[in-house]
Amino acid sequence: MQRLSQNAQISFDWLEPDPLTLTRLSKLSVDTIAGLGAGKAAVLLGCGKNKKGVRSSAAQLYTSPRFQMGVRLAGRLQVPLFVISAKHGLVLPDEAIDPYDLTIDQLSDTAKSVWAAQVVKTLMSKNRRVTQVLILADDDYAEPLSRLFAEKNVDALRPLQGLAQSAHLPFLKECHRYLDRGDAIRELYGIFDKLDCRSRILPLREAVRSQLPEQGVYFFFDPTEPTRFSSSQPRLVRIGTHGVSAGSKATLRDRLRTHLGTSNGFGNHRSSVFRLHVGEALIRRDNLRERFPDWGTGQNSSAEVREKERPLEKMVSEIIGNLLVGFVAVSDQSMKTSARSTIERLTIALFTENFQPVEGPTAHWLGLHSQHEIIALTGLWNLRDSGTRTDLKVTKLIGDRLTTS
Repeated sequence: MQRLSQNAQISFDWLEPDPLTLTRLSKLSVDTIAGLGAGKAAVLLGCGKNKKGVRSSAAQLYTSPRFQMGVRLAGRLQVPLFVISAKHGLVLPDEAIDPYDLTIDQLSDTAKSVWAAQVVKTLMSKNRRVTQVLILADDDYAEPLSRLFAEKNVDALRPLQGLAQSAHLPFLKECHRYLDRGDAIRELYGIFDKLDCRSRILPLREAVRSQLPEQGVYFFFDPTEPTRFSSSQPRLVRIGTHGVSAGSKATLRDRLRTHLGTSNGFGNHRSSVFRLHVGEALIRRDNLRERFPDWGTGQNSSAEVREKERPLEKMVSEIIGNLLVGFVAVSDQSMKTSARSTIERLTIALFTENFQPVEGPTAHWLGLHSQHEIIALTGLWNLRDSGTRTDLKVTKLIGDRLTTS
């Protein structure tokens, strides 16, 4: 991940951000901290007004949900946590302190400057390798600190800057949600490993010739795209199913063959939206619009147009044919609310919720040339259901189908 520029900050002019903004902020914060090496990051968590009435460790003294959620976030990010207190300055989470009643806005400007200098000095003495601090505190606490960190060439990431206090807890919830999605995706790749062990992840050309269930959900993987979630599987790039319209008789094999194309190496992109997207990305990448001006136009085309499009259809077949495909058997009645449709929808949402992918594509991925920003952003050749909210139990739904099939 590209590191933030020196002394970078996030600033917003509004006070009550929408959920998409909070998700974007949470992704940036988590990815930035998680992308740094050991010892290079720290979380500075602002103290809270709600306190226990007895001497306690700093991590336990402050009792607000916001504070406790911040403590858990630092633990999940596996970075050192420090509490910033108006009375005590920088405090280690296990350091015992007495209850007190003092906030930063009660200090004079001079006292505030002295306080900030002492906080920065203490942190730098405890961790000389730190290059990034995530400050989860009100602006009154964060502003004087960020200026001094800049002088030390330490980036101060302030996702709460300019936000109303009422947005702080939702932001932290979104950080945990983002991490929960990552955990679910890691679990899903574990299921993919089990599929592979059962010979259910194959090159597409082999898969269409193998024994397939009549109904199921399929998962395409791009061998040229690595993923941090698995050392044995490449990155997932498309999720799909087949025949969910009421009364449909289409089978899993039918759908995979349509995506792959004909036995002579061609195909029909007007019958496969997957082929349509791949061909359009090729046109845009290689400046082929003049050669294939009718690509994607209409559901039907003349024999003359189809003949002109054959070279591109062949290129699409080669690309899709080189992908790996896995599948889980899901036998049910064809309808919009079928189990197959539900698994497809929730899995797409797992990878793309609020259009904030947990893992994006590499710089050479063909989908970056798509005319659809959603495809380029999410790294999936999917449009429908992208960005919607998932149910993290979808991994269990898939795992259960694996154990029963």
